[in-house]
Amino acid sequence: MAKDTLKQLDRDVDRWLFAGAQIARTDPNLAGARDMLAPLAARAPALGKVTQQIEKLQNATGKAAASELLALASLMAQVRGAQATPALPEASGDMQPLPPARKIGTPLTPTELNTLVGALTNAPDSRQRSRVIRDYATSDRCAARDLRILPLVVPALSDGAIAEVVVQYLVPALGEAIVPSLQRQLDLEKGRALDVRLLRAIARIEGAKATPMLREGIEKGPPDIRAAAIAELGRIDALAAEPIALVLAEKDRSKEVRVAAVHALAGAPSDEALEVLLRAFGGTAELRSAAESSLAASKHPRANERIVALFSPELRDLGHYRIKKATTKEEKDAAAKEQKAHTNQVEYLVDLVDLLATRGTDEGANLVLEAFRKHKVKDVRDAAARALLRIGYPGAWEELMPSLYDAPDATKDDFVGGVVALDPAKAHERLARFFEPAVLAQKNGLDLAQRILARIANHFVELEEEDDGTPGNGESAEATQVIRKDERWVDLGVAALGNKGLRISALTLLLHAGSPKTLGDALSVSREEGLSSEEALLVFECLGKHRDPRILHAFLRLLEPLRGGYEYGRACNVMTAYDDPALAPMLRGWLDAKQKRKRLSRAEAAPFEECLRFLERARAAASEDD
Repeated sequence: MAKDTLKQLDRDVDRWLFAGAQIARTDPNLAGARDMLAPLAARAPALGKVTQQIEKLQNATGKAAASELLALASLMAQVRGAQATPALPEASGDMQPLPPARKIGTPLTPTELNTLVGALTNAPDSRQRSRVIRDYATSDRCAARDLRILPLVVPALSDGAIAEVVVQYLVPALGEAIVPSLQRQLDLEKGRALDVRLLRAIARIEGAKATPMLREGIEKGPPDIRAAAIAELGRIDALAAEPIALVLAEKDRSKEVRVAAVHALAGAPSDEALEVLLRAFGGTAELRSAAESSLAASKHPRANERIVALFSPELRDLGHYRIKKATTKEEKDAAAKEQKAHTNQVEYLVDLVDLLATRGTDEGANLVLEAFRKHKVKDVRDAAARALLRIGYPGAWEELMPSLYDAPDATKDDFVGGVVALDPAKAHERLARFFEPAVLAQKNGLDLAQRILARIANHFVELEEEDDGTPGNGESAEATQVIRKDERWVDLGVAALGNKGLRISALTLLLHAGSPKTLGDALSVSREEGLSSEEALLVFECLGKHRDPRILHAFLRLLEPLRGGYEYGRACNVMTAYDDPALAPMLRGWLDAKQKRKRLSRAEAAPFEECLRFLERARAAASEDD
């Protein structure tokens, strides 16, 4: 117990060195460690020294607290060194060069570092933690690839509020530098929620090199670990995962593992894999959902034929359930059983319609269109309409439009994606109609237009390529090139700036498009009163991509709607990158006037001081040094 307490205290000390001594001395974890270690001090003098130092830190005030925190950190380093044992190599051999790795340094500015550390450690003044982590992890300059945050990432994986965004965005951004820390904490046999996240994170970074670890997790781990391991193995190497997934899909006792195994068979090419997926599609709702996803992606040469064959004449002619009159208990039970069986058939047919549409074959699409036009059950007709909308099916365009506005959000998103995927060159002609004033005035018309702008903006986002060579924004490379070359999308974004409800989506599109023709419109928006902070930041970033003397005054206007250290920090990052010496006196004057009206907190003022130090630097001397 004492060892675990010391380990946790050691991690907490690392966190407090970032968060500050005043936070450390009042942290409840500090008092908990003291209470746990104090009774053991008589038997272990070293623990007594640790307890005494904890009390000194708790009682310290002002600047003395910082000294006591450093003393505690030094003491914990000595304790850690006393507990360490040398790790000798298992076998001798020649020295080998390390594999090439992506460059990693310390790109975060002090203000950015403080903001990101606050988000990872749940500092008292931290806000929108997930958004902060995601923004830094996905920034164009790889800001989150900073060595100083490595010790904080593993503890953050235990924080349920940010764990998923850390696994999905921050850990992959850090790359192989974080893997040893993750591996030290991983316990495949214990199978905690933390272990599942650690396994997923390592697999996302190492790819095929993580295969032995994943196999071990499948063999030894509890259900959560087995499910995560087979899912990651299927993503990394479908052929290696296939024989394992075939066994797990039908024989594992855990439903969660069977579902994950069915997902892992998506890329399996064998006849046996196809048979297992078809059987799973006829199983429980959870298995059918997983099988639908895998069958939609199956490359088996007979997959289309076998899936179309599932749409039997019996399902095609399925009608509404006729309630039978029942008087006895046996008759009522039989009627309930029949009604449940009919409900199951309807649900099965709804999922089959989705699958047929997703496969994208002409025969499947015609069957779905037939169900949309002729099927007797309304649930099936509605499912067919949603399926056709998702694939942007042109054969029933006008018939489908009335169904679009009341469709679920996911269907609307799929509809936009389907139209673009169907023919990117004609996507503008088909989607521009949704920005006409009469259409925007319809119920949910504004919502659909926002989704169109957001989807189109994705094609302009520059992200790293995935392992299979596709753009990191999830869009196809072909569609991305076509959309980017069509200047009508930029014109559409500019036109949408006049609609308050579409402005944020339009600014996002224009920001990523980076077209020079948007300068005048962005300046016009900067002059408007009542901009939200999000609108102001987007305009800030749009203007930062241009060069014009009017932009400096616009920067100062756009500072007014902003609040808090994070928003000020984003604006200061733009001004720092803009690096115009004429901006320094203007910003200094604005800051002085702001401080007279309402004094900024230390966290709010720090980004400005850092930005001004950069802008006011001795430029001539810097040039000579270069």
